[in-house]
Amino acid sequence: MISIPIIRRELTRDLAGRHIYHFGAGAVTTDILKRLAQAGAQEGTVVLTEHAGARLGAAALFRPHLAPGELPLFSVITALALSDAIGNDRLCVKPLWPDQVVIDGETVARGVIETAPAGDPTGYVILGGEIDVPALEASWPRTVDWNVVIAKFLNALDMWVTAYTVRGPAAVGAAIRFSPCAATGCAVTSWAPCTR
Repeated sequence: MISIPIIRRELTRDLAGRHIYHFGAGAVTTDILKRLAQAGAQEGTVVLTEHAGARLGAAALFRPHLAPGELPLFSVITALALSDAIGNDRLCVKPLWPDQVVIDGETVARGVIETAPAGDPTGYVILGGEIDVPALEASWPRTVDWNVVIAKFLNALDMWVTAYTVRGPAAVGAAIRFSPCAATGCAVTSWAPCTR
């Protein structure tokens, strides 16, 4: 299902995807990236996982300079990037606070984040996503090209992290707004409301 050469051809940014590793069922992106980060892996290193057509995972290693208290806002990047990757003109894709992405009320993906323990000099943050393959396939009006979806996610992660690095918390804060949602929490939307 996943091909690193195809994903590389679709990458349009410079940071995420410098090194890409691909693992099968049973692997956890954040666990692998934690070990790589502690061993000195380069910022932008990516780990991909596949779980027998049920779930895809993609995560990237970043080493941002975050002030105390910035992590919650920085972590919203995962849901924004997943929404950017999955959304198209035919789907009403909504990120839900803090880490879910839904289409017509069905959760199709969720963001994951892992950080270095306090005092760890490696100072890493891992941002990633897990996509529910059957749920997204059921929602999409056409065949899903998973390599393109993963590349779009990595491009979006790169874009949001770069914007945050250049403009600080305002880059993400200006892109999101919160609105009440029934029982599920608050929606976080980075674009105009769906008009389908």
